[in-house]
Parts: sequence; structure tokens; C-alpha cells
Amino acid sequence: MKKAILSFALILFLSACRKPLPERILGVWENTKTCGAEGNCRYPNPALGPSKLTVLENGLALYADPELEGPNKGKEFHIEYLLEEENTKSKSPELVFRFLNLGFEIRYVIAKSDEEELELFNPKKENTETYRRVGKK
Repeated sequence: MKKAILSFALILFLSACRKPLPERILGVWENTKTCGAEGNCRYPNPALGPSKLTVLENGLALYADPELEGPNKGKEFHIEYLLEEENTKSKSPELVFRFLNLGFEIRYVIAKSDEEELELFNPKKENTETYRRVGKK
């Protein structure tokens, strides 16, 4: 009985020490893979490197994808984001990226967020993008 109470107290303590979601998503993230609903995954081209997402405070972010073609090749996009933690369609926290200069937004469901990894599910494309933290901002 003492072990059960001690285990419960330890779990409660550890969950209370976890940073709030807005703080956990801040930082510099690199895409490690994008997996479709069927389980097929696409990895970044090693010759070009991964796409990079930098989530800053105050709803601002930077995005760069070396695999983009055409006039957007090599560009770093300054975007806005909105974190919705409650009352979402998916019943899970959602992250909306607004590419204002391009006139569109992408909505993601946050599937996982911890100190090292961020998983974002795109319901429109039905894929999950996995990022690993490479720095803090």
C-alpha cells in the first residue's frame, strides 16, 4: 500500500514539474520525418537538410524548408502562430500557423510536445510531422 501511495505521489510530483505547453513549444525545431496515415514516412533529403521551424514568443515564428522550389526556394518565412489549448475541434491543443504574405494558414493538432520532440498532426493532409529540438530561443 505504501508503494502505491509513494508511486502516485511521485507521478503527481513529476507531472506538476512539467512546463506549460506554451513554453514547451518555444525553440528551434528540425523536421526529422513526415508520416502519412498509412504509415509511410518521408525523411528530409540529406543533401539539402531538414526544414527548420523556430517558434518565438508573442505568436511569431520562422520557417525555412530547403526542399522548396521556385520563387520560395531558400526563403525563410516570417509567420504568426496561434496556440489554442481549449475548445478546439479536435478536443486537443492545436497550433495554427498563418503565412500572412502568402495568404494561407495551416492548422495542426499537437500530438506530442516535450523537451526534445514535437509531433504535429495535419488533419487536412492526414500526416504527422515530427520535429526534434535543436536549440532554444
